[in-house]
Amino acid sequence: MTLSRRMAASAILLLASLLSCETPSTPEQLHTNSVSLILGDKSFQERFGRPATVHDDEALRVRVHLEYVLELLRQRPTSHLSPEARAARTRNLDRLEAYIRRGEFPRNDDHPDARRPTFIDSRGRICAVGYLLEQELGREAAAAIAAGFKYAFVHEIDSPVLTQWAATTGLEWEELEMIQPTYSVERDYGPFFSLLEQHDGRGHLSLAPGFLFDRKGDGVPVRLDLSMAFMGRYGLGPYAAVSLTKLTGAPSSASALSNIDLGMVWARSVFSDAWLVLRGGLLLPTGDEDEVGSSLNATVAAKRPTQAVLFQPGALGGRVGASMLLGSAFCSSCSLRLDAGLDAYSPFYKSLQFSPRWGAGLAYRAHPFVATLEVAGARYAETPSSKSELHHTIGGSFRFITSQDDSWQPGLSLSLPLEDGIKRCFLGLDLTMRY
Repeated sequence: MTLSRRMAASAILLLASLLSCETPSTPEQLHTNSVSLILGDKSFQERFGRPATVHDDEALRVRVHLEYVLELLRQRPTSHLSPEARAARTRNLDRLEAYIRRGEFPRNDDHPDARRPTFIDSRGRICAVGYLLEQELGREAAAAIAAGFKYAFVHEIDSPVLTQWAATTGLEWEELEMIQPTYSVERDYGPFFSLLEQHDGRGHLSLAPGFLFDRKGDGVPVRLDLSMAFMGRYGLGPYAAVSLTKLTGAPSSASALSNIDLGMVWARSVFSDAWLVLRGGLLLPTGDEDEVGSSLNATVAAKRPTQAVLFQPGALGGRVGASMLLGSAFCSSCSLRLDAGLDAYSPFYKSLQFSPRWGAGLAYRAHPFVATLEVAGARYAETPSSKSELHHTIGGSFRFITSQDDSWQPGLSLSLPLEDGIKRCFLGLDLTMRY
Protein backbone atom coordinates (compact mmCIF):
# COMPACT_ATOMS: atom_id res chain seq x y z
CA MET A 1 0.00 0.00 0.00
CA THR A 2 1.40 3.40 -0.96
CA LEU A 3 2.02 6.12 1.56
CA SER A 4 -0.83 8.25 0.21
CA ARG A 5 -3.29 5.37 0.53
CA ARG A 6 -2.16 4.70 4.09
CA MET A 7 -2.63 8.33 5.00
CA ALA A 8 -6.11 8.37 3.44
CA ALA A 9 -7.12 5.21 5.30
CA SER A 10 -5.84 6.64 8.57
CA ALA A 11 -7.80 9.82 8.02
CA ILE A 12 -10.99 7.86 7.34
CA LEU A 13 -10.51 5.75 10.49
CA LEU A 14 -9.87 8.89 12.57
CA LEU A 15 -13.00 10.59 11.21
CA ALA A 16 -15.09 7.50 11.90
CA SER A 17 -13.82 7.29 15.47
CA LEU A 18 -14.66 10.95 16.05
CA LEU A 19 -18.18 10.51 14.67
CA SER A 20 -18.74 7.48 16.84
CA CYS A 21 -17.95 9.43 20.02
CA GLU A 22 -21.08 10.79 21.68
CA THR A 23 -21.09 14.36 22.81
CA PRO A 24 -21.81 14.52 26.55
CA SER A 25 -25.48 15.44 26.88
CA THR A 26 -26.80 18.14 29.18
CA PRO A 27 -28.79 16.61 32.03
CA GLU A 28 -32.50 16.88 31.28
CA GLN A 29 -34.31 19.31 33.57
CA LEU A 30 -37.04 17.76 35.68
CA HIS A 31 -40.66 18.81 35.36
CA THR A 32 -44.00 17.75 36.83
CA ASN A 33 -47.58 19.00 36.97
CA SER A 34 -48.24 17.07 40.18
CA VAL A 35 -47.69 18.11 43.78
CA SER A 36 -44.77 15.65 44.02
CA LEU A 37 -42.15 14.54 41.53
CA ILE A 38 -41.89 11.12 43.19
CA LEU A 39 -45.45 10.38 44.31
CA GLY A 40 -47.44 12.53 41.92
CA ASP A 41 -50.92 13.30 43.27
CA LYS A 42 -51.38 9.89 44.89
CA SER A 43 -52.04 11.48 48.27
CA PHE A 44 -54.97 13.56 46.96
CA GLN A 45 -56.41 10.60 45.05
CA GLU A 46 -56.38 8.40 48.15
CA ARG A 47 -57.83 11.13 50.40
CA PHE A 48 -60.67 12.30 48.13
CA GLY A 49 -61.12 9.49 45.63
CA ARG A 50 -60.48 11.67 42.61
CA PRO A 51 -57.56 13.32 40.82
CA ALA A 52 -56.43 16.76 41.92
CA THR A 53 -57.16 19.64 39.54
CA VAL A 54 -55.95 23.23 39.18
CA HIS A 55 -59.22 24.33 40.81
CA ASP A 56 -58.42 22.64 44.12
CA ASP A 57 -57.10 24.77 46.96
CA GLU A 58 -53.31 24.95 46.73
CA ALA A 59 -52.66 24.86 50.47
CA LEU A 60 -54.93 21.83 50.73
CA ARG A 61 -52.98 19.95 48.04
CA VAL A 62 -49.65 20.63 49.74
CA ARG A 63 -50.93 19.78 53.21
CA VAL A 64 -52.53 16.50 52.07
CA HIS A 65 -49.28 15.50 50.36
CA LEU A 66 -47.14 16.23 53.41
CA GLU A 67 -49.54 14.43 55.77
CA TYR A 68 -49.50 11.42 53.45
CA VAL A 69 -45.68 11.33 53.32
CA LEU A 70 -45.38 11.85 57.08
CA GLU A 71 -47.58 8.82 57.77
CA LEU A 72 -45.75 6.78 55.13
CA LEU A 73 -42.32 7.54 56.61
CA ARG A 74 -43.43 6.83 60.17
CA GLN A 75 -44.58 3.37 59.11
CA ARG A 76 -41.26 2.41 57.55
CA PRO A 77 -39.02 0.03 59.53
CA THR A 78 -35.96 1.58 61.19
CA SER A 79 -34.28 -1.47 62.73
CA HIS A 80 -31.34 -1.10 60.35
CA LEU A 81 -30.58 2.41 61.66
CA SER A 82 -28.27 3.23 64.54
CA PRO A 83 -29.83 4.63 67.74
CA GLU A 84 -28.52 8.07 66.81
CA ALA A 85 -30.04 7.88 63.32
CA ARG A 86 -33.40 6.69 64.69
CA ALA A 87 -33.47 9.57 67.13
CA ALA A 88 -32.62 12.05 64.37
CA ARG A 89 -35.33 10.55 62.14
CA THR A 90 -37.96 10.85 64.86
CA ARG A 91 -36.90 14.42 65.56
CA ASN A 92 -37.15 15.44 61.91
CA LEU A 93 -40.52 13.78 61.39
CA ASP A 94 -41.84 15.60 64.46
CA ARG A 95 -40.55 18.84 62.96
CA LEU A 96 -42.29 18.02 59.68
CA GLU A 97 -45.53 17.52 61.59
CA ALA A 98 -45.11 20.94 63.23
CA TYR A 99 -44.42 22.49 59.82
CA ILE A 100 -47.65 21.01 58.46
CA ARG A 101 -49.65 22.38 61.43
CA ARG A 102 -48.20 25.84 60.87
CA GLY A 103 -49.54 25.80 57.30
CA GLU A 104 -47.26 28.47 55.79
CA PHE A 105 -46.22 27.06 52.43
CA PRO A 106 -44.24 28.92 49.76
CA ARG A 107 -45.49 29.63 46.25
CA ASN A 108 -43.84 29.68 42.85
CA ASP A 109 -42.84 33.33 42.41
CA ASP A 110 -41.96 33.49 38.74
CA HIS A 111 -40.80 30.12 37.37
CA PRO A 112 -42.48 29.37 34.01
CA ASP A 113 -43.50 25.85 35.10
CA ALA A 114 -47.07 25.59 36.38
CA ARG A 115 -45.75 23.72 39.44
CA ARG A 116 -42.22 23.98 40.78
CA PRO A 117 -40.35 23.42 44.06
CA THR A 118 -39.57 26.75 45.75
CA PHE A 119 -36.95 26.54 48.51
CA ILE A 120 -37.76 30.01 49.90
CA ASP A 121 -40.21 32.34 48.14
CA SER A 122 -40.12 36.14 47.86
CA ARG A 123 -42.09 36.54 51.11
CA GLY A 124 -39.73 34.35 53.10
CA ARG A 125 -41.93 31.25 53.26
CA ILE A 126 -39.74 28.15 53.27
CA CYS A 127 -40.40 24.70 51.82
CA ALA A 128 -40.67 21.53 53.92
CA VAL A 129 -37.12 20.24 53.25
CA GLY A 130 -35.75 23.75 53.76
CA TYR A 131 -37.59 23.99 57.08
CA LEU A 132 -36.02 20.76 58.36
CA LEU A 133 -32.56 22.00 57.36
CA GLU A 134 -33.23 25.41 58.91
CA GLN A 135 -34.06 23.81 62.26
CA GLU A 136 -30.58 22.26 62.38
CA LEU A 137 -28.32 24.72 60.56
CA GLY A 138 -30.17 28.04 60.77
CA ARG A 139 -31.79 30.40 58.31
CA GLU A 140 -28.54 31.53 56.73
CA ALA A 141 -27.70 28.01 55.57
CA ALA A 142 -31.18 27.60 54.06
CA ALA A 143 -30.98 31.02 52.38
CA ALA A 144 -27.60 30.13 50.87
CA ILE A 145 -29.09 27.03 49.23
CA ALA A 146 -32.12 29.00 48.05
CA ALA A 147 -29.84 31.59 46.45
CA GLY A 148 -28.42 29.00 44.07
CA PHE A 149 -31.17 26.39 43.85
CA LYS A 150 -34.44 28.20 44.52
CA TYR A 151 -36.48 26.19 42.02
CA ALA A 152 -34.46 22.96 42.04
CA PHE A 153 -35.69 19.51 42.91
CA VAL A 154 -33.71 17.83 45.69
CA HIS A 155 -32.13 15.58 43.05
CA GLU A 156 -30.75 18.68 41.28
CA ILE A 157 -29.32 20.52 44.30
CA ASP A 158 -25.53 20.29 44.21
CA SER A 159 -24.75 21.61 47.66
CA PRO A 160 -22.21 20.10 50.11
CA VAL A 161 -24.17 21.71 52.94
CA LEU A 162 -27.35 19.86 51.95
CA THR A 163 -25.48 16.60 51.35
CA GLN A 164 -23.72 16.67 54.73
CA TRP A 165 -26.89 17.65 56.56
CA ALA A 166 -28.96 14.93 54.85
CA ALA A 167 -26.53 12.29 56.14
CA THR A 168 -27.36 13.27 59.74
CA THR A 169 -31.19 13.34 59.44
CA GLY A 170 -31.95 9.63 59.68
CA LEU A 171 -33.80 10.05 56.37
CA GLU A 172 -32.79 8.56 53.04
CA TRP A 173 -32.11 10.90 50.12
CA GLU A 174 -35.09 9.37 48.32
CA GLU A 175 -37.27 10.15 51.35
CA LEU A 176 -36.28 13.81 51.22
CA GLU A 177 -37.32 13.78 47.55
CA MET A 178 -40.67 12.29 48.60
CA ILE A 179 -41.20 15.07 51.14
CA GLN A 180 -40.46 17.92 48.72
CA PRO A 181 -43.69 19.36 47.23
CA THR A 182 -44.10 21.53 44.16
CA TYR A 183 -46.01 24.81 44.30
CA SER A 184 -48.17 26.77 41.90
CA VAL A 185 -48.02 30.47 41.10
CA GLU A 186 -49.93 32.57 43.64
CA ARG A 187 -52.63 33.97 41.35
CA ASP A 188 -55.88 33.33 43.17
CA TYR A 189 -56.94 36.20 45.41
CA GLY A 190 -60.59 35.47 45.92
CA PRO A 191 -64.04 36.18 44.52
CA PHE A 192 -65.16 39.37 42.85
CA PHE A 193 -67.81 41.11 44.97
CA SER A 194 -70.56 43.26 43.47
CA LEU A 195 -71.19 45.79 46.30
CA LEU A 196 -67.68 46.09 47.74
CA GLU A 197 -64.66 47.89 46.33
CA GLN A 198 -63.84 46.53 42.89
CA HIS A 199 -60.16 47.34 43.24
CA ASP A 200 -58.85 44.42 45.23
CA GLY A 201 -55.68 42.36 45.04
CA ARG A 202 -55.95 41.28 41.41
CA GLY A 203 -55.79 43.06 38.12
CA HIS A 204 -59.11 43.34 36.35
CA LEU A 205 -61.09 44.97 33.58
CA SER A 206 -64.83 45.23 34.25
CA LEU A 207 -67.83 46.54 32.32
CA ALA A 208 -70.95 46.43 34.50
CA PRO A 209 -74.37 47.84 33.53
CA GLY A 210 -77.03 48.11 36.27
CA PHE A 211 -80.77 48.77 35.96
CA LEU A 212 -82.81 50.56 38.64
CA PHE A 213 -86.41 49.49 39.21
CA ASP A 214 -88.39 51.70 41.58
CA ARG A 215 -92.02 51.33 40.36
CA LYS A 216 -92.35 55.06 39.78
CA GLY A 217 -93.08 54.68 36.09
CA ASP A 218 -90.85 57.58 35.06
CA GLY A 219 -88.22 55.58 33.19
CA VAL A 220 -85.44 53.19 34.05
CA PRO A 221 -82.04 54.66 34.97
CA VAL A 222 -79.20 52.55 33.58
CA ARG A 223 -75.83 52.89 35.28
CA LEU A 224 -72.73 51.72 33.44
CA ASP A 225 -69.63 51.14 35.59
CA LEU A 226 -66.19 50.85 34.03
CA SER A 227 -63.22 49.92 36.21
CA MET A 228 -59.73 48.58 35.69
CA ALA A 229 -56.65 47.74 37.70
CA PHE A 230 -53.19 46.55 36.72
CA MET A 231 -51.22 44.71 39.38
CA GLY A 232 -47.43 44.74 39.24
CA ARG A 233 -44.98 42.12 40.38
CA TYR A 234 -44.79 43.39 43.95
CA GLY A 235 -48.54 43.61 44.47
CA LEU A 236 -48.69 47.32 43.60
CA GLY A 237 -50.51 48.83 40.66
CA PRO A 238 -52.76 51.64 39.40
CA TYR A 239 -56.55 51.57 39.19
CA ALA A 240 -59.27 53.74 37.68
CA ALA A 241 -63.07 53.83 37.81
CA VAL A 242 -65.82 55.94 36.25
CA SER A 243 -69.58 55.57 35.77
CA LEU A 244 -72.13 56.87 33.27
CA THR A 245 -75.86 56.94 34.01
CA LYS A 246 -78.59 57.35 31.39
CA LEU A 247 -82.34 57.59 31.88
CA THR A 248 -84.21 55.34 29.47
CA GLY A 249 -87.92 54.85 28.75
CA ALA A 250 -88.83 58.40 29.86
CA PRO A 251 -90.43 61.21 27.83
CA SER A 252 -87.22 63.23 28.11
CA SER A 253 -83.78 61.68 28.14
CA ALA A 254 -81.08 62.57 30.62
CA SER A 255 -77.55 61.44 31.40
CA ALA A 256 -74.94 62.08 34.07
CA LEU A 257 -71.25 61.33 34.45
CA SER A 258 -69.61 60.45 37.75
CA ASN A 259 -66.29 61.60 39.14
CA ILE A 260 -63.15 59.77 38.10
CA ASP A 261 -61.57 57.62 40.82
CA LEU A 262 -57.86 57.27 40.09
CA GLY A 263 -55.22 55.83 42.40
CA MET A 264 -53.00 52.96 43.51
CA VAL A 265 -53.77 49.62 45.14
CA TRP A 266 -51.36 47.37 47.05
CA ALA A 267 -52.06 43.78 48.10
CA ARG A 268 -50.09 41.39 50.24
CA SER A 269 -50.72 37.95 51.68
CA VAL A 270 -50.30 38.42 55.45
CA PHE A 271 -50.65 34.77 56.45
CA SER A 272 -52.00 31.55 55.00
CA ASP A 273 -55.13 32.23 52.91
CA ALA A 274 -55.44 35.83 54.13
CA TRP A 275 -54.84 39.02 52.15
CA LEU A 276 -54.54 42.67 53.13
CA VAL A 277 -55.37 45.24 50.45
CA LEU A 278 -54.69 48.98 50.81
CA ARG A 279 -55.98 51.63 48.42
CA GLY A 280 -55.38 55.34 48.01
CA GLY A 281 -56.58 57.61 45.24
CA LEU A 282 -57.86 60.93 44.00
CA LEU A 283 -61.46 61.88 43.34
CA LEU A 284 -61.29 64.00 40.18
CA PRO A 285 -64.19 66.25 39.11
CA THR A 286 -65.74 65.88 35.68
CA GLY A 287 -67.63 69.19 35.83
CA ASP A 288 -70.62 70.53 37.71
CA GLU A 289 -74.06 69.10 36.99
CA ASP A 290 -77.56 70.47 36.46
CA GLU A 291 -80.58 69.58 38.58
CA VAL A 292 -81.62 66.70 36.34
CA GLY A 293 -78.14 65.18 36.33
CA SER A 294 -77.87 65.61 40.10
CA SER A 295 -81.18 63.84 40.65
CA LEU A 296 -80.19 61.04 38.29
CA ASN A 297 -76.88 60.49 40.07
CA ALA A 298 -78.64 60.48 43.45
CA THR A 299 -80.99 57.69 42.36
CA VAL A 300 -78.19 55.29 41.38
CA ALA A 301 -75.55 56.09 44.04
CA ALA A 302 -76.95 53.45 46.41
CA LYS A 303 -76.25 50.63 43.95
CA ARG A 304 -72.75 50.39 45.46
CA PRO A 305 -72.49 52.59 48.60
CA THR A 306 -68.71 52.15 48.75
CA GLN A 307 -68.56 54.23 45.55
CA ALA A 308 -71.42 56.61 46.28
CA VAL A 309 -69.07 59.57 46.63
CA LEU A 310 -68.26 59.26 42.93
CA PHE A 311 -71.72 60.53 42.07
CA GLN A 312 -70.93 64.15 42.90
CA PRO A 313 -69.12 65.20 39.73
CA GLY A 314 -68.28 68.66 41.04
CA ALA A 315 -66.22 67.31 43.92
CA LEU A 316 -62.45 67.14 44.29
CA GLY A 317 -60.92 64.99 47.01
CA GLY A 318 -59.13 61.86 48.06
CA ARG A 319 -59.95 58.27 49.02
CA VAL A 320 -58.26 55.74 51.29
CA GLY A 321 -59.40 52.24 52.11
CA ALA A 322 -58.41 48.83 53.38
CA SER A 323 -59.74 45.31 52.85
CA MET A 324 -59.07 41.99 54.53
CA LEU A 325 -59.89 38.76 52.75
CA LEU A 326 -59.90 35.40 54.50
CA GLY A 327 -59.64 32.82 51.73
CA SER A 328 -60.87 29.87 53.80
CA ALA A 329 -63.31 31.29 56.32
CA PHE A 330 -65.60 28.78 58.07
CA CYS A 331 -64.88 26.16 55.37
CA SER A 332 -62.42 25.53 52.55
CA SER A 333 -64.98 26.76 49.98
CA CYS A 334 -65.89 29.98 51.82
CA SER A 335 -64.28 33.42 51.68
CA LEU A 336 -64.93 36.36 53.99
CA ARG A 337 -64.08 39.95 53.08
CA LEU A 338 -64.21 43.08 55.26
CA ASP A 339 -63.87 46.63 53.88
CA ALA A 340 -63.39 50.03 55.51
CA GLY A 341 -62.49 53.41 54.09
CA LEU A 342 -62.81 57.17 54.24
CA ASP A 343 -63.46 59.75 51.53
CA ALA A 344 -62.60 63.42 51.97
CA TYR A 345 -63.86 65.76 49.27
CA SER A 346 -64.80 69.36 48.66
CA PRO A 347 -67.71 70.14 46.31
CA PHE A 348 -67.58 73.45 44.53
CA TYR A 349 -70.52 74.62 46.61
CA LYS A 350 -69.61 73.30 50.09
CA SER A 351 -66.74 73.02 52.52
CA LEU A 352 -64.72 69.83 53.04
CA GLN A 353 -66.89 66.77 53.56
CA PHE A 354 -65.99 63.38 55.07
CA SER A 355 -67.66 60.16 54.03
CA PRO A 356 -66.81 56.95 55.93
CA ARG A 357 -67.68 53.66 54.19
CA TRP A 358 -67.67 49.99 55.13
CA GLY A 359 -68.73 46.64 53.81
CA ALA A 360 -68.63 42.89 54.34
CA GLY A 361 -69.10 39.96 52.02
CA LEU A 362 -69.28 36.18 52.25
CA ALA A 363 -68.62 34.03 49.18
CA TYR A 364 -69.15 30.33 48.58
CA ARG A 365 -67.29 28.56 45.76
CA ALA A 366 -68.57 25.45 43.99
CA HIS A 367 -66.47 25.36 40.85
CA PRO A 368 -67.10 26.80 38.34
CA PHE A 369 -69.60 29.02 40.20
CA VAL A 370 -69.28 31.55 43.04
CA ALA A 371 -72.19 33.01 44.99
CA THR A 372 -71.84 36.04 47.29
CA LEU A 373 -73.91 37.66 50.04
CA GLU A 374 -72.91 41.24 50.81
CA VAL A 375 -73.77 44.32 52.83
CA ALA A 376 -72.25 47.78 52.40
CA GLY A 377 -72.81 51.23 53.81
CA ALA A 378 -71.60 54.81 53.61
CA ARG A 379 -72.40 58.23 54.99
CA TYR A 380 -72.98 60.78 52.23
CA ALA A 381 -75.34 63.46 50.93
CA GLU A 382 -77.40 62.29 47.95
CA THR A 383 -77.84 65.80 46.50
CA PRO A 384 -76.16 69.19 47.03
CA SER A 385 -79.16 70.35 49.06
CA SER A 386 -79.53 67.26 51.25
CA LYS A 387 -77.80 66.40 54.51
CA SER A 388 -75.18 63.73 54.94
CA GLU A 389 -76.88 60.52 56.12
CA LEU A 390 -76.16 56.83 56.54
CA HIS A 391 -77.11 54.62 53.61
CA HIS A 392 -76.99 50.82 53.57
CA THR A 393 -77.47 48.27 50.83
CA ILE A 394 -77.65 44.48 50.87
CA GLY A 395 -77.16 42.28 47.86
CA GLY A 396 -75.54 39.31 46.30
CA SER A 397 -74.13 37.96 43.09
CA PHE A 398 -73.79 34.76 41.12
CA ARG A 399 -70.70 34.39 38.96
CA PHE A 400 -69.31 31.88 36.49
CA ILE A 401 -65.52 31.47 36.72
CA THR A 402 -63.90 29.78 33.76
CA SER A 403 -60.46 29.49 35.37
CA GLN A 404 -58.52 30.52 38.49
CA ASP A 405 -55.91 32.07 36.21
CA ASP A 406 -56.50 34.83 33.64
CA SER A 407 -60.20 34.48 32.84
CA TRP A 408 -63.49 36.14 32.04
CA GLN A 409 -65.93 35.97 34.92
CA PRO A 410 -69.47 36.97 33.85
CA GLY A 411 -71.89 37.62 36.67
CA LEU A 412 -75.39 38.64 37.77
CA SER A 413 -76.05 40.79 40.85
CA LEU A 414 -78.98 42.11 42.82
CA SER A 415 -78.76 44.97 45.34
CA LEU A 416 -81.46 46.43 47.60
CA PRO A 417 -81.05 49.88 49.24
CA LEU A 418 -82.46 49.75 52.78
CA GLU A 419 -83.34 53.37 53.51
CA ASP A 420 -87.11 54.00 53.97
CA GLY A 421 -87.77 50.30 53.49
CA ILE A 422 -87.10 48.37 50.31
CA LYS A 423 -88.69 50.52 47.60
CA ARG A 424 -86.19 49.98 44.80
CA CYS A 425 -83.73 47.42 43.55
CA PHE A 426 -80.83 47.23 41.15
CA LEU A 427 -80.35 44.35 38.75
CA GLY A 428 -76.77 44.20 37.52
CA LEU A 429 -74.89 42.39 34.79
CA ASP A 430 -71.17 42.47 34.35
CA LEU A 431 -68.39 41.05 32.28
CA THR A 432 -65.17 41.02 34.26
CA MET A 433 -61.70 39.92 33.19
CA ARG A 434 -59.42 39.05 36.15
CA TYR A 435 -55.73 38.34 35.89
